[in-house]
Amino acid sequence: MHPILFHIFSFPIHSYGFMLAMSFLIGIWFAAWRAKRAGLDPNVISDLGFWVILSAIVGARLYYVVLHFEEFSGDLTGIFNPFHGGNLGIGGLVMYGGFIGAIVAGVVYFRAKKEPFLPYADLSCASLGFGIFLTRIGCFLNGCCYGSATSSSCGVAFPANSPAGAYMHDIHAHALIPSQLIESGGGLLIAIIILLVGTRKTFVGFRFFLTGIMYSVLRFGVDFTRFYTTHERLGPLSHNQVICIVFFILFSGLILRNFLSKEEDPAKPAPPHAAA
Repeated sequence: MHPILFHIFSFPIHSYGFMLAMSFLIGIWFAAWRAKRAGLDPNVISDLGFWVILSAIVGARLYYVVLHFEEFSGDLTGIFNPFHGGNLGIGGLVMYGGFIGAIVAGVVYFRAKKEPFLPYADLSCASLGFGIFLTRIGCFLNGCCYGSATSSSCGVAFPANSPAGAYMHDIHAHALIPSQLIESGGGLLIAIIILLVGTRKTFVGFRFFLTGIMYSVLRFGVDFTRFYTTHERLGPLSHNQVICIVFFILFSGLILRNFLSKEEDPAKPAPPHAAA
């Protein structure tokens, strides 16, 4: 594993932070490029990018704090202190919290600007898939967000100085399921599917809703391979899996509503009346 990719002078560049930053930058650029090709304003994506990044990080951090509040009970300033724990950079982010934060930022931004949300959301979905792909590679390099113990040949042995390695040592395991790489591959698959769906004529919002469904299914399945403590679970499921169920129902309902809608397309000419 490579928790530190390289140094700029004496300043360490951490793999997770680097891949997270790349996922945002590449994602915003790609969404703006696709918006321009679709005849939409790419500057809207660029302007929104700052708020999406900020809201995604805040949402991911708050989600983590809620699940691990005992870590901050003696020092609440550590919630947003970039030097908490002696290292530069806020450690402890939950991707689903970032996903929710980014959606909230997008909805609020487009309402304030009085711009349509769904057309731009459709064009940004592939960027989300690529973002999952890149960010989870960062998790793998960092040795966080690790899976449960396994004796399979597909298992990965993490170094002792990583969070995953420390967990392996505590439970005397020889290898862990590479949950990070499973989710990374799933993110890439989501991006490819969305790009393929984009070649077909569908209703506005379909790709956004479909992405929500696919990510819910992906995360629900991956979480069965992840290690979670007891307080991170609600019965047999993780907190994330419960949210996956809610999101799956929500986005499936939105797609179903559009398909079952009986409203006539105003652009479609009315059928001619039969002659008397």
